Amino acid sequence: MRAVCMVLAVIGGGALAAAVALELAAGDPAGAGWVLVGPGPFYAVGLVLAFRGPGQRVGAWLLATGATFLLSVCLGDAVLPLVHASPAAWIVVLAREWAGFACLVAAVGLIGLFPTGVPQRAAERWVLWAAGATAVLIPVLRMVVSPTAPQSSFSEPGQPVVASPLYLPAARPLKPVVEGLVYTFTLWAVVGVIMLYLRYRRSPSEDRRRIRWLLAGTVCALVSMAALWVIGSSLRAGFFAAAAVDVLWTLTVVSLLGSLIVALSPDALLGIDRSSRRSMVYRALWLLIAVGYVAAAAALGLLAGQHLPAEAAVLLVAAAALLFQPAQRRLERLADRWVFGARLDGYEVLTRFGAMLETSPRPADLLPRLAAAIRDGLGLQWARVLLDVEAAGSALPTDGAAGLQPGEVREPALVVPLTQAGTLLGRIECGPRRDGPLLDEDRRLLANLAGQAAAAARNLHLTAELSDRLGLIRQQAAELTASRARVAQTQDAERQRIQRDLHDGVQQDMVALTAKLALARERLRRGDPRADESLAELQRDMSELIGQLRDFAHAIHPPVLADQGLLEAIEAQAARLPLEVVIEADPALRGVRYPPPVETATWYVVAEALTNAVKHARARRVLVALAQPDGQLAVEVRDDGCGFDQATVGGLGLASLADRIAIVNGTLHIDSTPGQGTTLRAQVPLAAAGGHDG
Repeated sequence: MRAVCMVLAVIGGGALAAAVALELAAGDPAGAGWVLVGPGPFYAVGLVLAFRGPGQRVGAWLLATGATFLLSVCLGDAVLPLVHASPAAWIVVLAREWAGFACLVAAVGLIGLFPTGVPQRAAERWVLWAAGATAVLIPVLRMVVSPTAPQSSFSEPGQPVVASPLYLPAARPLKPVVEGLVYTFTLWAVVGVIMLYLRYRRSPSEDRRRIRWLLAGTVCALVSMAALWVIGSSLRAGFFAAAAVDVLWTLTVVSLLGSLIVALSPDALLGIDRSSRRSMVYRALWLLIAVGYVAAAAALGLLAGQHLPAEAAVLLVAAAALLFQPAQRRLERLADRWVFGARLDGYEVLTRFGAMLETSPRPADLLPRLAAAIRDGLGLQWARVLLDVEAAGSALPTDGAAGLQPGEVREPALVVPLTQAGTLLGRIECGPRRDGPLLDEDRRLLANLAGQAAAAARNLHLTAELSDRLGLIRQQAAELTASRARVAQTQDAERQRIQRDLHDGVQQDMVALTAKLALARERLRRGDPRADESLAELQRDMSELIGQLRDFAHAIHPPVLADQGLLEAIEAQAARLPLEVVIEADPALRGVRYPPPVETATWYVVAEALTNAVKHARARRVLVALAQPDGQLAVEVRDDGCGFDQATVGGLGLASLADRIAIVNGTLHIDSTPGQGTTLRAQVPLAAAGGHDG
């Protein structure tokens, strides 16, 4: 292995030095630059990985790719122009073709055999042997069926014409077939990606984390190469064409080599599996997907612009952008799953958890089903729900687990207390996630689930204890059913609102921006002076869209609530409203943190009250008071709006506020009179949880 790497290093280094020297001697610094930025990075990274980095067998394949790529460029771009008049020039052409096809075979081995670098199945060996045999035969066959040696499949066009001494006139009718075989190497690249995907399916989790990086980078590189080919064949030579080609080639190199380096780097070096880095990684993948989406739409627009009127091309691009969106969303979901693991989003977890509770499980099934719902919802290896003997009483078992054998004991990665009405009922013990450590959003979601689980356990216990009082039991069951139904309806309404806002707002704006971008590019291509006006309008629209996205994210869960605290989140929400909002709070409450369920429920009540004051009460001034008297968190929202009749006005909105406060054992009171405004008061006990400085 080391000897082979030494030979490849010598071949690549010699080709690099010779190509740069010959190009500079011929007065072509651009050609020398292409040698350095084209095949050069593949050779340099392969050299490091093959001799010093991790994954030396993978590095050997990369070194072979870079060395043969350099040899092909050196022979075709630097050597052939010097010897094209020589009788032996056909040998240089044949060697150039062999080197070019060998580069593609090495790339198939690099991608398809990752991360071990060696075949593991007979089918993988057959693929490499078939690709190698094709690479050897096709250059010879091309010289047999044509009187002139092939120009170049891997270098710039316009190479000198060289006669082929292997030409057989009788074989000339086979030329279209042989030339068609050249394009089968595009299929070999796809076969390499398929091999990598099949390895991903049958690999352990540690190798999967590595393979999925290279798989994502390879797919991105293939999309960039396809766009590069479309743009390069569609645009006339010029600054814009050169810039587009440079950007796409850079994206191809960065995607492929960057994903390979990340995949081979130890976790301690780059910390990809740390929760603090995962959001950054996901944003990078999201950006790559967005760039690929825009590149595909732009490439289609450029192709359409060559054959259709500008108006028809714009309409075609807009339609294509709509058709590409499902694929883009699918890729974004895959990126989310690869970075954060196979998990449900928070809304789905809460919905399924609530649906499980609505089935009213039997006392013996409650804790195991709670543990199973938590484990499946968060993608944990195991979960256990434990109740104190006094809290469980005779109605409930004290232990329920999912993912553990009976009697098995493990060290938990996280323990969350189950508290209800200030009473400690038990705890939830969680194992690590199946694909890495727990994230901050998992902890916040688990805190909300713990509140619901505690309420469910407590309610079931009380129901069993009061079984002799049939009337009271029926009343409690009806109230619980109505409360759960309201929670489910509120969640459904919230999801429908989010879907509607995304569909009617952001999605439509993105479609319009895509169409305007295509129009601006078309005007730029034609030298239309209105292009600058189109770009300025695009910039304004993009700024407005960013503001909409920020407002949308803030409406779901404001970042300031998680980062700074309740008072700061209320101030931020008030600053966004188009009316006067006065906030009265003890300065000592600034920076004070409360348990996440308490902060979330209290903020939601205040935000909903402020929204109602703007939308329904037509208020001009709102007073928000925040205090912490006698171990309770108290909040009051009072407006000077039109008010309403409490006897006739009700609905899901006010009931959902009461349900949210009830989850954290709080109380909600609403006083309103027509023409005299509305006052909303909420109190949450802090005797057990207490506030703490963030």
